[in-house]
Amino acid sequence: MPLGDEKRLERRKRILNAAREFVGRVGYDNVTMKGLAEAAGVTAPTLYNTFGSKDELLYEAVLEHYEELLEEAGPAVGVRGLDRVIAMLTSTAETVTREPNYVRTLMDSFRSRPGGRRLGRALRLEGLQALVEAVEEMRSDGELQEWVDPTVLATLISGVRRGVTIDWAGGRIALDDLTDMMICSACVMLAGATTGEAAERCRQIAEERQGRLSMQPSAPVATVGSEAT
Repeated sequence: MPLGDEKRLERRKRILNAAREFVGRVGYDNVTMKGLAEAAGVTAPTLYNTFGSKDELLYEAVLEHYEELLEEAGPAVGVRGLDRVIAMLTSTAETVTREPNYVRTLMDSFRSRPGGRRLGRALRLEGLQALVEAVEEMRSDGELQEWVDPTVLATLISGVRRGVTIDWAGGRIALDDLTDMMICSACVMLAGATTGEAAERCRQIAEERQGRLSMQPSAPVATVGSEAT
């Protein structure tokens, strides 16, 4: 790769990383291109020339980060089938636990901004496609019952992931319970769709995760810069 191209890629990655951190600190609506430029160590014209607008920059920053998370829980690291499903759910939950401000401001933008809704749809499609691939692997590995449609099952698992995250944001699930609740809920569902050792493993995981839950609600999660309602 030519040195100039390598430098441009490094600068782009630095900008996207800075954008994600900046959104988590100040909230989507408080982000400005000037502030982003200062955080990334570049000029505002550089941001406009590279991405065109704040919405496009943040779209790229969030989507690329999500794709990296999916890759960390995929075939490239030797994870497949049921293990891949659990790894993806764990990755999602750990992102929320590690970066709650970042996640909550994204969720708020999904509801309130056209650009945010577009991003939300893109993230759901990316995540669903990865889940479909993982469930197809489960079928190939003989982990699924014959009647199960992989796309339907993947869609249901995606709904669990989204629903548990929304319940956390609404204060119905404590942050400390989020990972266990997400994996327990998915494994309860998977126990009825899998067979043999996979079914037994799902039951064991669900029972173990259920035993860890405190079932204590948390305060509703406020968007950065606002009060909880």
